[in-house]
Amino acid sequence: MKNIRFLDANEIVYGEVEKLSPHTVKITGEISPNISGFRLELDSGAVYGKYDGFTTLFKEIEGGFILSDDGSIYVEPEPMPEPEPVPEQTLEEVQEAKVAEMNDAQQKMIQEGINVTLTNGTIEHFTLTDHDQTSLVGLQAQVLAGEENIPWHTSDETEHCKFYSNADMELITAAAMAYVTWHVTYFRDLRIYIRSLADKATIESIRYGVEIPDKYKSDVLKAMEVA
Repeated sequence: MKNIRFLDANEIVYGEVEKLSPHTVKITGEISPNISGFRLELDSGAVYGKYDGFTTLFKEIEGGFILSDDGSIYVEPEPMPEPEPVPEQTLEEVQEAKVAEMNDAQQKMIQEGINVTLTNGTIEHFTLTDHDQTSLVGLQAQVLAGEENIPWHTSDETEHCKFYSNADMELITAAAMAYVTWHVTYFRDLRIYIRSLADKATIESIRYGVEIPDKYKSDVLKAMEVA
């Protein structure tokens, strides 16, 4: 316990004094708040701590109080606002979000492309980006025109373009068109299936490639599956 003498009092009171910051000091003990400033004294009466400028009641606390020497007082912080509740998605919103997700998956699958076994038995991979698909339409026309030595390239960016025979280019374009047609057809049926569902959890669990119930399959998709 420290000997505390407030500047407006003659008697010493006893308590604990703790400097909280350059401008605040805490006093605890059976002491009433006093804003006259104070000093700390030894039993001999010698002063060893001067707090004359601490004349503002910063805050009352349990078992004591805090004084400041710059006029500052404690201000309760603004309560944190409750977060706005996130509105639950409607069934239609869940359906359309899943449709958009599946469309992205379809585009990614198409653009990653296909492996094609050529007439000599080698397997080469071809990407099917939008640009590739447009180019393949032109290549298909060259095949139909009976041209030989048709220039094209694999997905390997370290390889140069090269010439393909008419037979090989026919294999490449046919496989590419069938692959794109499959995914476009599958996605359209999947979209119809998703929009038929009324359970959000079921919709959210759907992944691209899931088996579509027969009642939602088009005749085209059924024929492709048989083929």
